[in-house]
Amino acid sequence: MVFKMTNQILHQLPPYDELSSLLKTFSSVTLDTVSELSDVEAFPPFSEDFEHADLPLDSMLAEELEIIPLTPADRSLPVIACDMSTVKIADTTRGSLWAVRGSIVMREAGIVKAAVVGPFAYTVSNQTIERILDVLFICLNLEREPSFLHMSTAPKIISNLFEKVLQAYAATRLKGGILLIDGALTAGPSDSPTAAVEKIVESAKTHGIGVAAFSKSTTLTYFGRRITCLRSRCRPPYVIRLPLSSNRPWGVVNGSVYVSHLSSTPTPFRVDVASTTSDEEVFTHILSSEPMVHGYPESLILAHQLAKLRWIDVVGIRAGLESHAKLRFASDIDVRSMLFAPIEG
Repeated sequence: MVFKMTNQILHQLPPYDELSSLLKTFSSVTLDTVSELSDVEAFPPFSEDFEHADLPLDSMLAEELEIIPLTPADRSLPVIACDMSTVKIADTTRGSLWAVRGSIVMREAGIVKAAVVGPFAYTVSNQTIERILDVLFICLNLEREPSFLHMSTAPKIISNLFEKVLQAYAATRLKGGILLIDGALTAGPSDSPTAAVEKIVESAKTHGIGVAAFSKSTTLTYFGRRITCLRSRCRPPYVIRLPLSSNRPWGVVNGSVYVSHLSSTPTPFRVDVASTTSDEEVFTHILSSEPMVHGYPESLILAHQLAKLRWIDVVGIRAGLESHAKLRFASDIDVRSMLFAPIEG
Protein backbone atom coordinates (compact mmCIF):
# COMPACT_ATOMS: atom_id res chain seq x y z
CA MET A 1 0.00 0.00 0.00
CA VAL A 2 2.84 2.37 0.84
CA PHE A 3 4.61 1.72 -2.48
CA LYS A 4 1.34 2.13 -4.38
CA MET A 5 0.74 5.51 -2.78
CA THR A 6 4.33 6.55 -3.48
CA ASN A 7 4.02 5.63 -7.15
CA GLN A 8 0.82 7.65 -7.47
CA ILE A 9 2.56 10.70 -5.94
CA LEU A 10 5.59 10.33 -8.19
CA HIS A 11 3.42 10.12 -11.32
CA GLN A 12 1.73 13.40 -10.40
CA LEU A 13 4.98 15.28 -9.77
CA PRO A 14 7.34 16.71 -12.37
CA PRO A 15 10.60 14.79 -12.78
CA TYR A 16 12.87 15.55 -9.83
CA ASP A 17 15.43 12.90 -8.90
CA GLU A 18 16.08 14.15 -5.37
CA LEU A 19 12.39 14.17 -4.43
CA SER A 20 11.86 10.79 -6.04
CA SER A 21 14.76 9.35 -4.08
CA LEU A 22 13.48 10.92 -0.85
CA LEU A 23 9.97 9.50 -1.24
CA LYS A 24 11.30 6.05 -2.10
CA THR A 25 13.61 6.13 0.92
CA PHE A 26 10.81 7.11 3.27
CA SER A 27 8.57 4.43 1.78
CA SER A 28 11.24 1.81 2.26
CA VAL A 29 11.91 2.88 5.84
CA THR A 30 8.17 2.90 6.55
CA LEU A 31 7.81 -0.67 5.32
CA ASP A 32 10.81 -1.76 7.37
CA THR A 33 9.34 -0.04 10.43
CA VAL A 34 6.00 -1.75 10.02
CA SER A 35 7.76 -5.09 9.64
CA GLU A 36 9.88 -4.50 12.74
CA LEU A 37 6.86 -3.58 14.86
CA SER A 38 5.51 -7.10 14.50
CA ASP A 39 8.49 -8.31 16.55
CA VAL A 40 8.37 -5.55 19.18
CA GLU A 41 6.98 -6.38 22.58
CA ALA A 42 4.46 -3.73 23.63
CA PHE A 43 4.68 -2.63 27.24
CA PRO A 44 1.35 -1.39 28.60
CA PRO A 45 1.63 1.79 30.68
CA PHE A 46 0.06 0.08 33.68
CA SER A 47 -0.49 -3.48 34.77
CA GLU A 48 -2.28 -4.82 37.84
CA ASP A 49 -0.08 -7.87 37.73
CA PHE A 50 3.11 -6.43 39.17
CA GLU A 51 4.57 -9.87 39.77
CA HIS A 52 4.85 -10.44 36.03
CA ALA A 53 5.56 -6.88 34.88
CA ASP A 54 8.93 -6.53 33.17
CA LEU A 55 11.42 -3.71 33.29
CA PRO A 56 11.55 -2.41 29.71
CA LEU A 57 15.32 -2.52 29.58
CA ASP A 58 17.90 -5.08 28.69
CA SER A 59 19.01 -6.87 31.84
CA MET A 60 22.57 -5.66 31.38
CA LEU A 61 21.42 -2.03 31.38
CA ALA A 62 18.97 -2.56 34.22
CA GLU A 63 21.82 -3.58 36.52
CA GLU A 64 22.96 0.06 36.59
CA LEU A 65 19.61 1.24 37.96
CA GLU A 66 18.70 1.33 41.63
CA ILE A 67 15.05 0.50 42.41
CA ILE A 68 13.94 1.92 45.78
CA PRO A 69 10.59 0.73 47.22
CA LEU A 70 8.93 3.33 49.43
CA THR A 71 6.59 3.43 52.40
CA PRO A 72 5.21 6.62 53.95
CA ALA A 73 7.11 7.94 56.96
CA ASP A 74 5.55 7.74 60.41
CA ARG A 75 5.17 11.53 60.66
CA SER A 76 4.44 14.48 58.40
CA LEU A 77 6.64 17.49 57.77
CA PRO A 78 5.87 21.04 56.63
CA VAL A 79 5.78 21.34 52.85
CA ILE A 80 6.07 24.47 50.74
CA ALA A 81 5.36 24.44 47.00
CA CYS A 82 6.05 27.20 44.44
CA ASP A 83 4.96 27.84 40.88
CA MET A 84 4.55 30.73 38.46
CA SER A 85 3.08 31.63 35.08
CA THR A 86 3.59 34.33 32.50
CA VAL A 87 1.47 35.44 29.57
CA LYS A 88 1.53 38.02 26.82
CA ILE A 89 -1.08 40.75 27.29
CA ALA A 90 -0.82 42.85 24.15
CA ASP A 91 1.50 44.50 21.63
CA THR A 92 2.23 48.22 21.58
CA THR A 93 4.41 50.51 19.51
CA ARG A 94 6.84 50.60 22.46
CA GLY A 95 7.07 46.83 22.90
CA SER A 96 4.91 43.92 23.93
CA LEU A 97 3.12 43.82 27.28
CA TRP A 98 3.56 40.78 29.49
CA ALA A 99 2.35 39.78 32.94
CA VAL A 100 3.81 37.39 35.51
CA ARG A 101 2.22 35.86 38.60
CA GLY A 102 3.58 33.44 41.19
CA SER A 103 2.19 31.48 44.11
CA ILE A 104 3.43 29.84 47.30
CA VAL A 105 1.44 27.07 49.00
CA MET A 106 2.30 26.07 52.57
CA ARG A 107 1.00 22.84 54.13
CA GLU A 108 1.60 21.99 57.77
CA ALA A 109 -0.30 19.67 60.12
CA GLY A 110 -3.16 19.39 57.65
CA ILE A 111 -3.57 23.17 57.32
CA VAL A 112 -3.02 24.73 53.91
CA LYS A 113 -2.13 28.40 53.42
CA ALA A 114 -1.39 30.16 50.16
CA ALA A 115 0.00 33.45 48.93
CA VAL A 116 -0.29 34.86 45.42
CA VAL A 117 2.33 37.31 44.17
CA GLY A 118 1.20 39.47 41.27
CA PRO A 119 0.15 39.74 38.56
CA PHE A 120 2.79 42.25 37.55
CA ALA A 121 2.55 43.77 34.07
CA TYR A 122 5.55 45.15 32.23
CA THR A 123 6.58 46.33 28.80
CA VAL A 124 9.36 44.48 26.99
CA SER A 125 11.85 47.17 26.02
CA ASN A 126 15.56 47.68 26.55
CA GLN A 127 15.01 50.08 29.44
CA THR A 128 12.36 48.12 31.35
CA ILE A 129 14.07 44.75 30.93
CA GLU A 130 17.36 46.09 32.29
CA ARG A 131 15.60 47.54 35.34
CA ILE A 132 13.65 44.36 36.06
CA LEU A 133 16.67 42.08 35.65
CA ASP A 134 18.76 44.29 37.92
CA VAL A 135 16.13 44.04 40.67
CA LEU A 136 15.74 40.27 40.23
CA PHE A 137 19.48 39.71 40.62
CA ILE A 138 19.53 41.96 43.68
CA CYS A 139 16.69 39.90 45.19
CA LEU A 140 18.71 36.76 44.51
CA ASN A 141 21.76 38.45 46.04
CA LEU A 142 23.75 37.78 42.88
CA GLU A 143 25.93 39.97 40.74
CA ARG A 144 24.59 40.27 37.24
CA GLU A 145 27.13 39.76 34.50
CA PRO A 146 26.68 41.94 31.41
CA SER A 147 25.38 39.96 28.45
CA PHE A 148 23.40 40.46 25.27
CA LEU A 149 19.69 39.89 25.77
CA HIS A 150 17.33 39.37 22.86
CA MET A 151 13.88 40.88 23.44
CA SER A 152 12.15 37.72 22.20
CA THR A 153 13.66 35.64 25.03
CA ALA A 154 13.42 38.31 27.74
CA PRO A 155 9.95 37.30 29.07
CA LYS A 156 11.07 33.69 29.60
CA ILE A 157 14.21 34.80 31.42
CA ILE A 158 12.28 37.25 33.59
CA SER A 159 9.60 34.72 34.50
CA ASN A 160 12.10 32.01 35.46
CA LEU A 161 14.21 34.41 37.52
CA PHE A 162 11.02 35.68 39.16
CA GLU A 163 10.24 32.07 40.10
CA LYS A 164 13.76 31.64 41.49
CA VAL A 165 13.13 34.62 43.81
CA LEU A 166 9.94 32.96 45.10
CA GLN A 167 11.76 29.66 45.60
CA ALA A 168 14.61 31.36 47.45
CA TYR A 169 12.12 33.03 49.81
CA ALA A 170 10.12 29.81 50.34
CA ALA A 171 13.29 27.86 51.17
CA THR A 172 13.89 30.13 54.17
CA ARG A 173 10.43 29.29 55.60
CA LEU A 174 10.64 25.50 55.61
CA LYS A 175 10.79 24.89 59.39
CA GLY A 176 12.47 21.54 58.87
CA GLY A 177 10.23 20.62 55.95
CA ILE A 178 10.50 20.03 52.20
CA LEU A 179 10.54 22.50 49.32
CA LEU A 180 8.60 21.34 46.26
CA ILE A 181 9.18 23.07 42.95
CA ASP A 182 7.98 22.57 39.41
CA GLY A 183 10.74 21.72 36.94
CA ALA A 184 14.26 20.50 37.56
CA LEU A 185 17.38 21.40 39.51
CA THR A 186 19.34 21.98 36.33
CA ALA A 187 21.42 25.12 36.09
CA GLY A 188 23.52 26.99 33.59
CA PRO A 189 21.20 28.88 31.18
CA SER A 190 20.73 32.61 31.65
CA ASP A 191 17.27 32.06 33.14
CA SER A 192 18.62 29.55 35.67
CA PRO A 193 21.99 30.78 36.96
CA THR A 194 24.05 28.13 38.68
CA ALA A 195 24.65 30.36 41.69
CA ALA A 196 20.90 30.96 42.12
CA VAL A 197 20.03 27.26 42.00
CA GLU A 198 22.88 26.45 44.40
CA LYS A 199 21.60 29.03 46.89
CA ILE A 200 18.06 27.68 46.74
CA VAL A 201 19.26 24.11 47.24
CA GLU A 202 21.58 25.01 50.12
CA SER A 203 18.89 27.14 51.78
CA ALA A 204 16.37 24.28 51.52
CA LYS A 205 18.92 21.94 53.10
CA THR A 206 19.70 24.47 55.85
CA HIS A 207 16.10 25.28 56.79
CA GLY A 208 14.60 21.89 55.95
CA ILE A 209 15.56 18.40 54.87
CA GLY A 210 15.82 19.29 51.20
CA VAL A 211 14.12 20.04 47.91
CA ALA A 212 12.29 17.89 45.35
CA ALA A 213 11.72 19.19 41.82
CA PHE A 214 8.96 17.43 39.85
CA SER A 215 9.04 17.57 36.04
CA LYS A 216 5.80 16.76 34.23
CA SER A 217 7.74 16.19 31.00
CA THR A 218 11.36 15.56 30.19
CA THR A 219 13.62 14.99 27.23
CA LEU A 220 16.13 13.11 29.36
CA THR A 221 16.90 9.65 27.99
CA TYR A 222 18.62 6.56 29.31
CA PHE A 223 20.35 4.49 26.61
CA GLY A 224 18.11 6.07 24.00
CA ARG A 225 14.85 5.65 25.90
CA ARG A 226 12.95 8.39 27.66
CA ILE A 227 13.48 7.96 31.38
CA THR A 228 9.75 8.11 32.19
CA CYS A 229 9.37 4.83 30.27
CA LEU A 230 11.39 3.04 32.95
CA ARG A 231 9.45 0.93 35.42
CA SER A 232 10.01 -2.03 37.67
CA ARG A 233 8.32 -5.16 38.92
CA CYS A 234 8.02 -3.38 42.25
CA ARG A 235 4.56 -2.27 43.35
CA PRO A 236 4.22 1.53 43.68
CA PRO A 237 5.20 3.64 45.42
CA TYR A 238 8.83 3.34 44.34
CA VAL A 239 11.51 5.39 42.59
CA ILE A 240 14.27 4.51 40.15
CA ARG A 241 17.58 6.24 40.74
CA LEU A 242 19.43 7.15 37.56
CA PRO A 243 23.23 6.99 37.51
CA LEU A 244 24.92 10.33 37.00
CA SER A 245 28.28 10.56 35.30
CA SER A 246 30.54 13.46 34.45
CA ASN A 247 30.23 12.89 30.71
CA ARG A 248 26.45 13.40 30.72
CA PRO A 249 25.56 17.10 30.56
CA TRP A 250 22.50 16.92 32.81
CA GLY A 251 23.60 19.88 34.89
CA VAL A 252 21.83 18.86 38.09
CA VAL A 253 23.00 20.98 41.02
CA ASN A 254 23.82 19.15 44.26
CA GLY A 255 21.24 16.48 43.65
CA SER A 256 20.22 13.18 42.09
CA VAL A 257 17.72 12.32 39.36
CA TYR A 258 14.91 9.81 39.86
CA VAL A 259 11.94 8.43 37.98
CA SER A 260 9.06 8.38 40.45
CA HIS A 261 6.13 5.97 40.49
CA LEU A 262 4.27 7.24 43.55
CA SER A 263 0.76 6.01 42.74
CA SER A 264 -0.89 3.05 41.09
CA THR A 265 -1.83 5.14 38.05
CA PRO A 266 0.63 5.17 35.13
CA THR A 267 2.02 8.66 35.71
CA PRO A 268 5.81 8.61 36.20
CA PHE A 269 7.69 11.85 36.72
CA ARG A 270 11.28 12.96 36.65
CA VAL A 271 12.17 14.12 40.16
CA ASP A 272 15.43 15.86 41.10
CA VAL A 273 16.20 15.60 44.81
CA ALA A 274 18.80 17.28 47.02
CA SER A 275 18.70 16.43 50.71
CA THR A 276 20.55 16.68 54.00
CA THR A 277 19.67 13.15 55.08
CA SER A 278 18.85 10.67 52.33
CA ASP A 279 16.80 11.04 49.17
CA GLU A 280 14.70 8.08 50.24
CA GLU A 281 13.72 9.95 53.41
CA VAL A 282 12.59 12.94 51.33
CA PHE A 283 10.32 10.70 49.27
CA THR A 284 8.87 8.89 52.30
CA HIS A 285 8.09 12.21 54.00
CA ILE A 286 6.48 13.54 50.83
CA LEU A 287 4.23 10.49 50.88
CA SER A 288 3.33 11.04 54.55
CA SER A 289 2.90 14.82 54.24
CA GLU A 290 1.25 15.28 50.86
CA PRO A 291 -1.92 13.93 49.24
CA MET A 292 -0.68 12.47 45.95
CA VAL A 293 -2.77 13.04 42.82
CA HIS A 294 -1.72 10.51 40.17
CA GLY A 295 1.72 10.45 41.78
CA TYR A 296 2.05 14.26 41.85
CA PRO A 297 2.03 16.35 45.07
CA GLU A 298 -1.28 18.15 45.62
CA SER A 299 0.44 21.29 46.91
CA LEU A 300 2.22 21.71 43.57
CA ILE A 301 -1.13 21.34 41.81
CA LEU A 302 -2.65 24.03 44.04
CA ALA A 303 0.35 26.29 43.42
CA HIS A 304 -0.06 25.83 39.68
CA GLN A 305 -3.77 26.64 39.78
CA LEU A 306 -3.23 29.78 41.86
CA ALA A 307 -0.38 31.06 39.68
CA LYS A 308 -2.01 30.32 36.34
CA LEU A 309 -2.92 33.42 34.34
CA ARG A 310 -6.07 32.47 32.46
CA TRP A 311 -7.92 34.20 29.65
CA ILE A 312 -10.20 36.03 32.07
CA ASP A 313 -7.12 37.35 33.90
CA VAL A 314 -5.68 38.65 30.65
CA VAL A 315 -8.99 40.38 29.86
CA GLY A 316 -9.01 41.97 33.32
CA ILE A 317 -5.41 43.18 33.08
CA ARG A 318 -5.99 44.60 29.61
CA ALA A 319 -9.15 46.38 30.73
CA GLY A 320 -7.36 47.89 33.71
CA LEU A 321 -4.45 49.11 31.60
CA GLU A 322 -6.79 50.50 28.94
CA SER A 323 -8.77 52.39 31.56
CA HIS A 324 -5.65 53.77 33.20
CA ALA A 325 -3.89 54.80 29.99
CA LYS A 326 -7.05 55.89 28.13
CA LEU A 327 -6.30 53.67 25.15
CA ARG A 328 -7.56 50.51 23.55
CA PHE A 329 -5.40 47.56 22.57
CA ALA A 330 -6.02 46.04 19.18
CA SER A 331 -6.80 42.34 19.22
CA ASP A 332 -3.97 40.11 18.05
CA ILE A 333 -4.38 38.72 14.57
CA ASP A 334 -4.10 34.95 14.63
CA VAL A 335 -2.94 34.19 11.09
CA ARG A 336 -3.14 30.44 11.66
CA SER A 337 -6.80 30.66 12.68
CA MET A 338 -7.57 32.93 9.74
CA LEU A 339 -6.03 30.49 7.28
CA PHE A 340 -6.79 27.07 8.71
CA ALA A 341 -9.70 27.33 11.17
CA PRO A 342 -12.36 26.36 8.58
CA ILE A 343 -10.32 23.27 7.76
CA GLU A 344 -8.95 22.30 11.18
CA GLY A 345 -12.26 22.92 12.94
